[in-house]
Amino acid sequence: MTQKKRIASKLFLLVLVMTLISCCFLGSTFARYTSGTSGTGTLSVAKWNIVFDNAAGTDTSLDVKFEKLSPSKDAYTGTVRKHRTAVVPVATIENNGEVDALVTLEVAATPALTLTGGAAYGTGVATGNGAPTEEECKAVFTVKWYTNTSNSAEGATAYTTSVNLTAEKGVLYVYAQVTWTSDIGGLTGEKADIRDTWIGEHVSAVTWTLECTAVQNSERPATPATP
Repeated sequence: MTQKKRIASKLFLLVLVMTLISCCFLGSTFARYTSGTSGTGTLSVAKWNIVFDNAAGTDTSLDVKFEKLSPSKDAYTGTVRKHRTAVVPVATIENNGEVDALVTLEVAATPALTLTGGAAYGTGVATGNGAPTEEECKAVFTVKWYTNTSNSAEGATAYTTSVNLTAEKGVLYVYAQVTWTSDIGGLTGEKADIRDTWIGEHVSAVTWTLECTAVQNSERPATPATP
């Protein structure tokens, strides 16, 4: 009986050892290899950076002051009399961004006149009362705008349409010139002189509004991939 118990104990111990060994083999044989990592996808945004500087070198506004202007001193001899200011710098527009920019200038068609004291417009020089209308006075003054890609009034061309500023290096210089035309709007010679004199006595300033707009004009990347 004792011999049988010993054999049974040995068999039980053998089965237990085999079971443990079997579990080890099963665990390693049927487990899957797995690996992993993590990361981020980052999109860099194309920079938009347009700098507007006025003639004074500040970006607070595009205000510019012209030198004082008078009419021509010449007597009328049948030729339209004109007198102009110099071509003066108005603004510098820089594209420091990473896409092209289309720059457009919008200027008021007619100026605003500032009268001195209690002056008031009349019913028109043509009617013979000697006081011009507001329209007769405004017709005298015209402004012409010029642009250049280099910092020089010489070589600047008359502004007619929008200008493209290339990314990261495009620069546009804006200039202007005001002309006083005496013989215009149906008033010439003596009547034009009457109007010029009234303006000199009662108009202190002539102002045009200018708006400058820059809009995106290229893409990054230039040709996106098709999914």
